[in-house]
Amino acid sequence: MVSTELTPTPNLMTFVISEKQARESAEVGMFVQISNDDGSLVLAVIDKLVRTNKYYGNPDMIHGSASGLSPPQVYPSERWDYLLAEGKVLGMYKDGIQQRATQPVVPGSMVEIIDPYILKQFLGLQDDGLNLGTLRQMDVPIHVSLDKLLQKHLAVLSISGGGKSYATSVIIEEILRRRREQGRPALVLFDVHGEFTGLSQMTKYPEFRDAEVEVIDGSEVQIAVGNLNTGHFSKMLPSMSSAQIRELSKILARQKGKGELMTIQTIIEDIRSTEMNPMVQEALLGWMGSLKGSRLFGYHETPNIEEKLQPGKLLVINLAPVISLWKKQLIVYYFLDRIFTLRRERSIPPVVQFIEEAHQFCPEITTASSKGIIETIAREGRKFLCSLVLISQRPVNLSTTALSQCNSQLILKIVNPNDLNYIGKTSEGITADTLKMITSLGVGEGLLTGQAVRYPIFLQVRKRLSSSKFNEISMTAESKEFEKIFSRP
Repeated sequence: MVSTELTPTPNLMTFVISEKQARESAEVGMFVQISNDDGSLVLAVIDKLVRTNKYYGNPDMIHGSASGLSPPQVYPSERWDYLLAEGKVLGMYKDGIQQRATQPVVPGSMVEIIDPYILKQFLGLQDDGLNLGTLRQMDVPIHVSLDKLLQKHLAVLSISGGGKSYATSVIIEEILRRRREQGRPALVLFDVHGEFTGLSQMTKYPEFRDAEVEVIDGSEVQIAVGNLNTGHFSKMLPSMSSAQIRELSKILARQKGKGELMTIQTIIEDIRSTEMNPMVQEALLGWMGSLKGSRLFGYHETPNIEEKLQPGKLLVINLAPVISLWKKQLIVYYFLDRIFTLRRERSIPPVVQFIEEAHQFCPEITTASSKGIIETIAREGRKFLCSLVLISQRPVNLSTTALSQCNSQLILKIVNPNDLNYIGKTSEGITADTLKMITSLGVGEGLLTGQAVRYPIFLQVRKRLSSSKFNEISMTAESKEFEKIFSRP
C-alpha cells in the first residue's frame, strides 16, 4: 500500500504489485484484502492497473547513454518493473459481519488476494445455489441464490452472437436439475428463432432425470376466445375507440350469457345482427376480421397453461414458424396474461418466464399488445412469484419500465455506444472502466450485477451439461448441403 496525493481514503487506495507472478495474474475486477491489527479485513476490488518502470520514463534513458548502451545493459531495469493498482474499498469484514469502511488503510500495509471463503460470504454466494460459472479473475465458483437471481426479475443482455442464448440455457439447466426438496418453479420460454428447441433432448442426461421439457410449435398455438374479455380485446387492438369498446363489451356479455362456446366468428355474426352506429359497426367488423385472419383464435387454449405448467417442467413455445411480429405479440400477451392471472390465484406453481428478443415485445417507444402485461409483471410479479427473464440484444430499445424492474442483470459483450451508455445509467456499481471491459468480453464472459450479488463480478459462464453444442445454423454447412443438391444430375 502506498500513499499518493489522492489516496488512501476510506473509499480508495493505491498499491504496488511488484512480484512477477502477481503482475501476470492481476486483473481489473480482482478482489483483494488488507489485514488490520484488530483482526478485521478491508475488502477492495482493483479498478485500474498501470504498468510502470522508472528507467523507461525519461526520453534520455530510452535513447541510451553516451556510449550507446541501452538501459538493460547499464541498469537493472527489470527490477523496477511493477504495476500500480488503484482499488475501490468495498467495506470492512470481521467475524462474518460486514460494515462500511470509515478510516483509510494505513500506508505500507500488505495487500493480498482475497480468501475465497470470505469472497463468497461478501458476495452472498450459496453453495447450493445456481452454478453459473466461475469468477473470471480467481476461478471461484459462482453459485447464486435462485431467489436473489430470479424473484425480482433478470435481464440477459448481449450483442447477437455474444452468448446470451447459451447463458440462458445454463440458467435453465440449473433450475431443472434442482432436487424436488429444493423446490422447482415451472419454466416458460418464448423462443423467437427456434434456438431452444434442442433443449427437449436434455432429459436424456442423468442430471435431468426428474425434469420435463415440452416444445409447442407456434403454428399449433390457439387462444381460447372464451377466456377473453373486453380488456383483452382492447389490449390486442389498442386503436379501438371508446365507442367501439362499449359496443363490443355488450356483445361479449351477450355471447357469454348464452353459455355456448364463443369464437371470433360468433362475435362477428353478433356484431352484424346488432343495431349500432354504422361507423362503429364497420370498424368492429374490421377489427374482428383481422383477428380471425390471424388464425390464432379458437374454442380451446393450446397449450393449456393450467395443465402444462408443473414444477420442474420447461415449456418452450417455438415462435419461429410465426412470421408476423403482430401475431407473436398477441401470443406472448395472451399467455403472459393467463400465467399472471393463474399465478395470482395460486392455480399454478411459481413460474419463471423467459422472453427472447424482449425489445420486440416490450419496446420503449413503439406500441405492442404485449408491452402492458410485461410491464405489469415487471412491477408486480415478484409479489406473486411470477418472474421474468428479459433477453435482448438492444437494451436501449427495451422499455425502461420493464428493464428498471430487473434487479439482476447478466451483461455479456455489448459494443453499441448507446446501449453501453444506457446500461451505465441503469445499473448500479458499474464504472466507466467496467463499461470499457464489456466491449472486449469474449463469448461466454459476462458481468453479473444487481440483486444476485452484492458487487458486480465478471464471470465465465460454465459449459452446458446437456450438450456442448448449441442450436446454430452454419452458413458453411448449409451451403455445402445445397452444393450437393444443385450438383445432382
